Amino acid sequence: MQGHNVFGSDDLLALVFDTYLKLIGYLDIKPELSDIKTVKEGAYRLTRVDINYSYDLPSRSDVLAFIRALEFKAKSRHGRPSMKAGTLYFGTARSRWRFCAYSKGEEIAAGKKHCLPDALIGTPITAWADNKLRLELRLMRKELDSLEIVKANQLTPEKVKMLYQNYARKIDMSEQIALSDKQLLDLPRRLRSTYILWKNGEDLRSTLPHNTFYRHRRELKEYGIDILLRQESLNTSNVVPMFRILEACPASLPDWAFTDGLIHSSARA
Repeated sequence: MQGHNVFGSDDLLALVFDTYLKLIGYLDIKPELSDIKTVKEGAYRLTRVDINYSYDLPSRSDVLAFIRALEFKAKSRHGRPSMKAGTLYFGTARSRWRFCAYSKGEEIAAGKKHCLPDALIGTPITAWADNKLRLELRLMRKELDSLEIVKANQLTPEKVKMLYQNYARKIDMSEQIALSDKQLLDLPRRLRSTYILWKNGEDLRSTLPHNTFYRHRRELKEYGIDILLRQESLNTSNVVPMFRILEACPASLPDWAFTDGLIHSSARA
């Protein structure tokens, strides 16, 4: 309907109903009124939902640096993420839910199934997507069942946003800030030595007593340091400082998307 998947609407019922109307028109199908009512009211089964939001970073290179940093510095209940074809995955294809991070600008430029159609090449979409970090939540059937979201009409736009935020909190994106000399001196001595060992790449889980490790981890996290995540040999000179995703606002929808007819009308609600 839009010709692209760069931005869109959170209104699942409106999107599916308009898709349904177009399909029956193309295929010259004459459905029963009860069928039309079922689709319009969202009384059909959900087996998977993808929720996507984009975030502004200064440039595409910053987006790529951020994703590289996430690869080393973030984790979820599934453990450390994995990288495949430029996309970072928290969880596997068989997980009940999965979070993905990728560059929308890279995806469009890469061609194949995600490139823009010729009719949209001259639009501002390409420039808008260039500096966007895309974070995507995928909820599979078993997870939807556990959430008691069985029918589409149970997934309102407000519910979409709430679900996204709840699952985003499951991604631990510690800022891993390097402490200044003054901050280091202000640390209690017991934490100072732990921080220095961590900074030098020590695996503290194997050198500190279990209780000490988790007590120091809890205290150091107040300074943006998570000693559970090993320091890696990663050049972070151009890495965007990490932020907790819920403290950053998703990129706003551009006005020209509505005036040029490049977005579904339900997104304006």
